[in-house]
Amino acid sequence: MSKILLYYTIPTGIDKEIADTIIKKIETKPLQESRTFDKSSIRSSKNLWINGDSWIGGMMAHFVTSANNNLFNYELTDWEEKIQYTVYDKPGDRYGWHTDQLPGNPNFVRKLSISLCLSPIDEYEGGELQLKIGADIFNIKMDVGDAIVFSSDCLHRVRSIRSGKRVSLVGWYGGPKFK
Repeated sequence: MSKILLYYTIPTGIDKEIADTIIKKIETKPLQESRTFDKSSIRSSKNLWINGDSWIGGMMAHFVTSANNNLFNYELTDWEEKIQYTVYDKPGDRYGWHTDQLPGNPNFVRKLSISLCLSPIDEYEGGELQLKIGADIFNIKMDVGDAIVFSSDCLHRVRSIRSGKRVSLVGWYGGPKFK
């Protein structure tokens, strides 16, 4: 595990065999075109939603809790919503610059975002996760089992896929508004 500024990386130990099991279990339902809350065109991908109280949600909550205990120290209570299973598999699939903050509920704030990669690094080109922290942009090419946790107000994007398939699990953990 490593701490770098405002993100935390976790080598989860999830290998291709485990990732393929997760993918096989999730993809029993048809994927849907991904949408943004504001219906903008900054995103092109497909997704499904997974309950936060599933075994996948429990595993990912453990990773978020570890990152929070070791770096962020936020007051957290639960997942903000379901966990997103996301597939980028067409050239040009991407998610443009955005944050994971949502307006609305004043009693619950998204505080930490997690992305867990289920694709081996050599099975896709492009698709790098980029985080903009201050004036710096961190370019992260994720491998199967890599997880990254970062503040939900961090500007980030997934660069366009050039070839192959990039699959990830994404979630947002939160709690009461910041004091």
